[in-house]
Amino acid sequence: MAKWEGFSKCPGCGFEITTGEGARGCSWGDCPYLPEELNVFCDYCRFNFFTMEGNPPCEDPLTCEHGKEPLEHVTNLKKWAEPRMPTQEAAEPQA
Repeated sequence: MAKWEGFSKCPGCGFEITTGEGARGCSWGDCPYLPEELNVFCDYCRFNFFTMEGNPPCEDPLTCEHGKEPLEHVTNLKKWAEPRMPTQEAAEPQA
């Protein structure tokens, strides 16, 4: 098992790694413990390659030279997030 596969957020941290949103449990802007293999944000403009959201200065973030490494991490983040995401059944209100 790779080190990033065992990563877990700190207790009390509301930072949503997949979206980059949420209240952080510490004073850090980005999670200082996040393994590099799960970092899907462009180091230059903070474009999120997992959600494909952001305001990149480049014309096409998918072909930008700064996006090569974060794009490679998207697969890791999907694998890491899959067992942690609520199922459709759990998200539906109970009758």
